[in-house]
Amino acid sequence: MTMNHSDAVRLKATEQYLLGELRGRLRDDFEEHFMSCGECAADVKAGAAFIESARRALRLDPSLAVETVREPARAGWLAALLRPAIAVPALAVLLAVVCYQGAVTIPRIESQLAQANSPRTLPGFSLIAANSRGESPVVVKVQPGQAFALYLDIRPDPSFSLYTCEVESVTGTPEFSLQVSAREAMNTVQIFVPPARLTPGSYVMIVRGIGVPQEARSGGAEVMRSHFSVEYQK
Repeated sequence: MTMNHSDAVRLKATEQYLLGELRGRLRDDFEEHFMSCGECAADVKAGAAFIESARRALRLDPSLAVETVREPARAGWLAALLRPAIAVPALAVLLAVVCYQGAVTIPRIESQLAQANSPRTLPGFSLIAANSRGESPVVVKVQPGQAFALYLDIRPDPSFSLYTCEVESVTGTPEFSLQVSAREAMNTVQIFVPPARLTPGSYVMIVRGIGVPQEARSGGAEVMRSHFSVEYQK
């Protein structure tokens, strides 16, 4: 399932993403989410700006952190934390994290945010013809790391109030899924596939209809399926 805003808040995804602790599929899900979530995009941008400011401050005056170690001893855990044996390694870790964020993560985030806010063309591939006439699988040809869109028409059925669109590999491995309301299904559905979310290979799009909440747990009734493949252009 794709990540929604509640999931992002619950997982503290923004903080983990900025610290480089969000990895694998969770990182991909969060990047896909904040491309369309203004609140999370703003949080990521503000966090990246904060890290960049810290990096610049430490570069301009590294003694700022050392001065803390030289202050009079404090009681309890704070005194232990500020001992040179602990504070200096901690500072080294902080500097390493800040430098990494400044050199790698922040430019990547800025680039992604710029892409999210800039008009651009998006290659689209229709699964509609294959659905209606049983033609050969659609071949999606894109550049490595390029986003694309898939288009499909869902046959209307008044008994369904919701649909799930699931993409699996031909071996049955789930890749991603999303929900489409009955209202949205009245028109051609456009599914945005984030960059590098699907690697070259063969896939199947399975659409299932859900009439009551209980059916969501069982996956619903299959309405249609379409085969397609992804190829990278050289």
